[in-house]
Amino acid sequence: MTSLNEMTELFDKVDARSAFTGRIGEIIDWIESLPGVEAAGLICTDRLHLGADDHSIHRIAAANAGLLPAEPAILNGKSPIPSGIFRGGGLSPVTVFSPFLDRSGGVAGAILVKSSGPKQFLRHNRSVLGLLSSKTRDLVEIASLRTGAGAHSAEDRSDDLTPRVIGKLMDLLNLPMYVMSPDGTFISVNQRFLDGFHYANLDDLNSRAGIFIRENDWNFQLQRLTSNDGFTPLTVKVHTGDDRVRTVQDYSMLMGKSVFGVLLDVSDYVSVNEKLKETLETQQGLNERLSTTTALLQKTQATAMKSLAKLAEYRDKETGGHLQRICEYMRLVTREIHDDQPYSFHVSKHYPEDIYISGMLHDIGKVGVPDQILLKPGPLDESEWTVMKKHTNWGYTILNQADHELGEQSFLTLASRIALHHHEWWNGKGYPHGLAGDEIPLSARIGAVADVYDALTSRRPYKDAWTHDHAVGEIKRLTGKQFDPVISDIFSRLETRFETVRNRFPDEPALVN
Repeated sequence: MTSLNEMTELFDKVDARSAFTGRIGEIIDWIESLPGVEAAGLICTDRLHLGADDHSIHRIAAANAGLLPAEPAILNGKSPIPSGIFRGGGLSPVTVFSPFLDRSGGVAGAILVKSSGPKQFLRHNRSVLGLLSSKTRDLVEIASLRTGAGAHSAEDRSDDLTPRVIGKLMDLLNLPMYVMSPDGTFISVNQRFLDGFHYANLDDLNSRAGIFIRENDWNFQLQRLTSNDGFTPLTVKVHTGDDRVRTVQDYSMLMGKSVFGVLLDVSDYVSVNEKLKETLETQQGLNERLSTTTALLQKTQATAMKSLAKLAEYRDKETGGHLQRICEYMRLVTREIHDDQPYSFHVSKHYPEDIYISGMLHDIGKVGVPDQILLKPGPLDESEWTVMKKHTNWGYTILNQADHELGEQSFLTLASRIALHHHEWWNGKGYPHGLAGDEIPLSARIGAVADVYDALTSRRPYKDAWTHDHAVGEIKRLTGKQFDPVISDIFSRLETRFETVRNRFPDEPALVN
């Protein structure tokens, strides 16, 4: 979406150019920089006279202008548009047409845009095209007005405006125009001025004090006009006869001792800009609130998972710092997978943090294992081992039921997969389902390496802790049998960082005695 700042910057560049062709060029170049735009151009009816700038504008007969749509549309290739409008290409049957109208409501000209996706471009840029067309209309009218204002013969150029000159100036365009004396009294205004700003006549206008709301006094305006050549735009506000205020651009110049001015009503444009600014500010506020809410939700999810995981940790005195280490190990491996992208599928940038949180619940199913089995100080017999293996199914059931009650996939979905499958083997000889290879979810394959490394390097009532090197050798030995070769290779590259985590989060003595 085009922002208010972008439009403001563009119009500043346009207004900074002195020549009409340069101003139009800024607009065309900006449109051609938009995504999906192949080329852009401008047409005007042959009723508009731009003097020296006539050659730079493609023309369409005024009689044919009535065949063109009065609102932004996609042309079908049969419209009466002249060829050669676009730089480096012919007229396309998928051209977006954004017209600007004359004061009588007829098409005076249009911006044309050749796009590879015209429907999508028009849908996303309709408002922007409206603003650009309005700006272009103003530029065309001012260029035409300048041409007319400078077309008088030498006999018409005097120190004071004659009625004849005033009449010619007022008839140039259907725009609000005025002639004002140095003391601020209106000498003449046209009917468009009176109608547009709701004044009955010239006397009614001069009877009101302070028609223009200016930041500086009138003497300053005279100095400004004297020091500049030609029309100088100034944004001011006008008090109307019905006690309202309109925002206008005042294009005025000194002609003899009097001031000749043309007013362009930009109230609607300013209103749109203000609404756009308010919308952007509101959107920014909503984004900030959404960010805060999302952060709070993530914190809540993490807290909920830690609380659930503690259930298993409190019952199983073997765990100690096992829970924290498992999560750290899994995040290390997953970050490396994200950076390498070694699989045929893409691993997102959010996956390492997701798996860090979800890995906390890999052994939640142990809450269902009887104490005499879970806390047995020696090796388990076959029947006891059969019960112990069920902790994977129990963990999945607990998490999947909670996930199902949420009505859609949630942070518990990933946790349930890890809980169920982290004891599967790459060669299919693991449990509970005997999955093999890529059948095993990636999250569970990552959890398997982390879980085994931590189990080997931790002291248990029935065994001493293995050394780091001994555990690394065992995991390498089981590569391709128990573990995914890709993950084993990543583990080998990260083994020193695994050892750092191991030392950073040691077991609590009270939990391993």
